[in-house]
Amino acid sequence: MQRLRDELGTKFCRRCDYCQPCPQEIPIATVMVVNTVLKRMPLERLLTGMFADAVGKGANCTECGDCEERCPYHLPIREMIVEQVQRFRAAKRQYEKWTSS
Repeated sequence: MQRLRDELGTKFCRRCDYCQPCPQEIPIATVMVVNTVLKRMPLERLLTGMFADAVGKGANCTECGDCEERCPYHLPIREMIVEQVQRFRAAKRQYEKWTSS
């Protein structure tokens, strides 16, 4: 249990969706699992379909803060979205580098 607590840290989205609706129509819970998907699924699954669409919308976050006001866990959602978008973009660059050589 401690290993899981350490891995998840204090920025763990429980995917309850209380943060919704987002004015920018960002599927926040889906964006929040990018890091988990990167660790557990083939990269191709993340770079297309619903994950790629969700991250694309996440990149358009206006940081209005509506989601954070609604979050019962007081997560820094705006910060977390930025982190997940950056992880996604880094993984995509790496994948493109691997596949182009």
